[in-house]
Amino acid sequence: MASGAQKTQNSAGAWRGAERSGTSIGAYLVFTAFLSGAIVMVIELLGSRIIGPPFGVSLFVWTSLITVALVSLAIGYWFGGRLADRKASCGSLFAIILLAGLFVLSIPLIKGVVIGKAVYLGLRAGSLASSAVLFGPPLFLLGMVSPYTVKLYMRDGMGVGRTVGWLYAVSTLGSVTGTVLTGFLLIPNLGVNNIIYLSAFILFGISAAYWAVFMKKPLAVALMALPAVFFFVPDELPSVTRPDGTSVSVVMSKDSPYGQIKVVDYSYGDTRYREFLLENIIQGAIDVTTGLPISKYTYYAEQLAITYRPGSERALVIGLGSGILPKRFSRYGISTDVVEIDRTVIDTASNYFSFDPGKHRIYIQDGRYFLKSPGEDYDIIFLDAFSGDTPPSHLVSIESFELMKKRLSSGGVLLINFIGESRTGTHEVPSMLKGTLKRVFSHVDVYAAAGYFSDTPQVVNLLFAAYDGERAIDGGFVPEDVFPPFIEDLKGLYSRKIPLEKTGGILFTDDHNPIDFYDLKTRERFRESIISSTDSAVFIH
Repeated sequence: MASGAQKTQNSAGAWRGAERSGTSIGAYLVFTAFLSGAIVMVIELLGSRIIGPPFGVSLFVWTSLITVALVSLAIGYWFGGRLADRKASCGSLFAIILLAGLFVLSIPLIKGVVIGKAVYLGLRAGSLASSAVLFGPPLFLLGMVSPYTVKLYMRDGMGVGRTVGWLYAVSTLGSVTGTVLTGFLLIPNLGVNNIIYLSAFILFGISAAYWAVFMKKPLAVALMALPAVFFFVPDELPSVTRPDGTSVSVVMSKDSPYGQIKVVDYSYGDTRYREFLLENIIQGAIDVTTGLPISKYTYYAEQLAITYRPGSERALVIGLGSGILPKRFSRYGISTDVVEIDRTVIDTASNYFSFDPGKHRIYIQDGRYFLKSPGEDYDIIFLDAFSGDTPPSHLVSIESFELMKKRLSSGGVLLINFIGESRTGTHEVPSMLKGTLKRVFSHVDVYAAAGYFSDTPQVVNLLFAAYDGERAIDGGFVPEDVFPPFIEDLKGLYSRKIPLEKTGGILFTDDHNPIDFYDLKTRERFRESIISSTDSAVFIH
């Protein structure tokens, strides 16, 4: 066994052996620590964009991602430290980084197979398993980088504490940089797959530069060609044909700062339907041939808006989706303003769903921020900013509803589209929502989709109508020019008014709003229904 002096000499020898061309390997090790820390956070952030569309971006998905990241890094730190003590060479370090690059490069290539198998494990186990397979290996290898760089960076007379502190600070600074660049710049402009290829390119480049500059092997630069070539491979959008002959095609897919947006066409003979998906949750759908909506809740909202506030002149829609409702309101001469936080949603509605931004005042900002700003009053406010996985708690609170009430004209109505369950399921959160609204408005009515009365559990749309003052409700209005198969359903909406008596004492406030906690099971069932009813090629892409 080597003595302590011999170990110090070996480490120093490894240090001096890597000095080439007057360039300090020490500075390059610091640079390596910085970039490795950045790539770690890039992988963690992209994880939610890779497994989020199929599994949902919710508490258990983030729990899976964070668990896998921490465990993988911890094992990497431990194993890397032991290996560094046995073989403290720069060659080993940069071989590890090259291997990490290979695993990162494989993520887009294997994710379809991995996620396709994992969905059968359920949402929680499936998200954990897919996270472990896809992100565990590269994070484990990148975890090894820190103890390796510490071992190699140690100089004669330099304390361990000072070395560890300096390199971990640099690595953390790299993580901060990777986080900011990924969230604010890369995802909106490059897309997930290209960011992965860029990350692999950087890891390959770190390793190749070491061999080319310090070891005088310029041909090592050729290693960077492997991840670089993927930048030029077009990302083909999936298209499948169902056994009944229906053609299903993703005609648009884009990663925005707020989620993955897709447009999916379904064709069978002369029939052609189109869906707008956000994280694989339908935000609106139309019959392409006629342009008529085939999302029932949009008709429900139209019915209730005209019924509860006849003669309306101005409306506000918070959450655009496919842009169907502003178009429908215009048929009644209602001028509609739109608040939408995601510009990509507006572009998609315009390009694929005939939404005309020039006919509406559009505010690209958060709904709560808009409500706090001074502005005009509205006869109708329609809140539809629910993606299905994570209810926007800041828009569902007493304080938020008070802001909405201030922006309503005399006799105005607030309409909310909410995802709930049939009568056989739990109504805890919808009941809490109704109780919260009752603290602000004197009257709150709730209407359910037809599936609410099914004997089997279903996830359904619930429409809330909140208003002040007594008013006579004419329950006979049905919109003209509707999708023919929906006529009887729309006629029956007024008979589906449900009591939803409040069962608990919780009111949603800015200070205490556990809506996502209490609504977790419903959201899980909702996501499971999407997985079971959506073609795998669509939701995995």
